Amino acid sequence: MTITQYNINGLRFSVIYEDNVILIYMDVNKEIKDKRIKREEKILYMDVNKEIKDGFLKKIIICNTRISSYICNAIVETKNRNINEDFLRDLYREVVEVSDKVI
Repeated sequence: MTITQYNINGLRFSVIYEDNVILIYMDVNKEIKDKRIKREEKILYMDVNKEIKDGFLKKIIICNTRISSYICNAIVETKNRNINEDFLRDLYREVVEVSDKVI
């Protein structure tokens, strides 16, 4: 297993290479407006398994605070082996867009 870290605009991306699987664990900073997750858990792991352009959005991690709920992390599985900052920026935008539809 190999892990490569990227820090882009204050967001951390961890790219995990293991065998033929590439997982990207990313910070997400998105408030869930008008949809406060009514849970007692401070952190909620949501299985998504939604196909996106460059792979699958596997999980969204939701953090609940007294003020609001936020998407704080996401896990994406990709087949793209050409991982660079531009790819990660595009992937981040797509994850934020798709997350609005699945929550």
